[in-house]
This record gives sequence, structure tokens and C-alpha cells, in this order.
Amino acid sequence: MASALPPPDGASETSMRQRHPLARAFRILTAMIDSRAESFGVRQLATELSVSASTAHRLLGDLEKLGLVSHAEGGDYRIGLEFYRLAWAATAKFPLRQAAHASLRELARATGESAFLGVYDDLQHQMMFGACVESRHPLRYVMELNRWLPLHSGASGLAILAYLPQDVRGELAESGRLGAVTERTITDPAVLEDVLADVRSKGYAFSRGQRIRGAVAVTAAVFGPHGGVIGDVGITMPDSRFTPGLETELATAVMEAAKAVTAQVGGIPAATQDR
Repeated sequence: MASALPPPDGASETSMRQRHPLARAFRILTAMIDSRAESFGVRQLATELSVSASTAHRLLGDLEKLGLVSHAEGGDYRIGLEFYRLAWAATAKFPLRQAAHASLRELARATGESAFLGVYDDLQHQMMFGACVESRHPLRYVMELNRWLPLHSGASGLAILAYLPQDVRGELAESGRLGAVTERTITDPAVLEDVLADVRSKGYAFSRGQRIRGAVAVTAAVFGPHGGVIGDVGITMPDSRFTPGLETELATAVMEAAKAVTAQVGGIPAATQDR
């Protein structure tokens, strides 16, 4: 396979991506999807992308021809129906989500708590909740799916972060990305490394109020065919329903579910890898 051509002298890969029309088009879609607004003006999106209004207008025109954006009232733009069709089709084919579905249902049944799948993105070094089977309890936490979240705040990210390479963990710590989400979020790199070592030793992560106040979570990593961590499986519950005596029982159920999902995707469990 031919290697990619290097960027011109003085141009970084990042700057090249930012100037590439396809990359800019994806950045427009990303900005629209991540925002809580329903429609967007040309100048608003131009500012978001740091491009001229004419460039943003041209990109939106190209996306509109594909049905990925459409005109809203007043001349603004919104996400188009074709984008939603593609998104739903891709979601239905998401192999990790498919592999986890049965295990999540069984985990929710066995624990009586909401079970979720965390998905890791190796480019952004973030995670999101990709699927959830909710508890039958009237009092429960509803997971917000498909939203990128930091890895250091809560068990849902810690189980993934624990198995990332040391240089990636160091980069996240040194880049100022260990911000506090709640007063219990771990923001000290040294403390975080100790916690991650404990996660690797036990085989699961536990957190209490680190991402959501009043929430408890127990998670275990899911590994892919090449042995790298690709996500995690876990449960979450209100703090008021948790007692310390439950931790071992919940952790055992979570680790079994994570092991089952790893097997489903042909992954290599951490215990069998040379480390």
C-alpha cells in the first residue's frame, strides 16, 4: 500500500486536515450534532470552524446536495434526513453494540441495576455510552448515549484508561485534560496512576460520585482482537442503594459480562496478554 504524501513544508498534518474540504464538512456536522441548538446560521458555523462565511456557505451547499443538512425556517441550516438515515443504519451495524446487547440484558437482570456499554475512541482519547439497559427501579440514572466524555472522571472511563499505553495516559495528564467534573473527580496525575494500577490489579473500576453526584458505578474493560482496550461494560446505581458489601458481588457480575463481550468480538482478555 502506498504511503500518504507528507504535508508541504511548514504545514502540519492538523492544519492540512483543517483546510481539507472533507474534513471541514465533517467539522460542520460535528458542531451541529454536538450543539443543543436545532438550527444554525452560516456565520455561526463559520466562526466555529474559523473559516470565512463564504467558505461555510459553500460547504453547507455541498452537504445540502447530499441531504446531510437542510434549510430551516429563516434561512438557517439543520441536520438533514439523509444524515439521520445513515446514522441509524450505522448504529444498527455497530458490532460492539450488537455483541454487548445480550450481556447487558443479563447484567441488568442479575444486578437489578442499569447496565451500560462504554465505547472508546482512540483518536480523541474519550469514551461515550453506546448502549444501555435500564434498571426497573423507579429511582435510576438515565444514561445519555453517543456523547463524548473524558476518561478520568468515573469508573466508566477509568476501566478503559487503566489499559491504555503509558504514553497515552501521560499525554492526557500533561495536557491539562484532568478537569474536575464533580468535587470527587480525580485530577491529580499521581493519584490517578495509583487508582489505575488498582484497577488493573482488581480487574474492575469502582467510583462514587466522580462523574455524577450521588451515583455509583462498577465497570470492567472490553478488549479487541489485537488485545487493545475498545470499551467497557458496567452498572450504575444511586448511592442510596449501595452498601460496601455489594461491591464484590457487583464487580464479579460486571467482569463476567465484560469477559463475555470480549469473547463475542474475538478479543484477547487482559489476563492472557503478555504485559
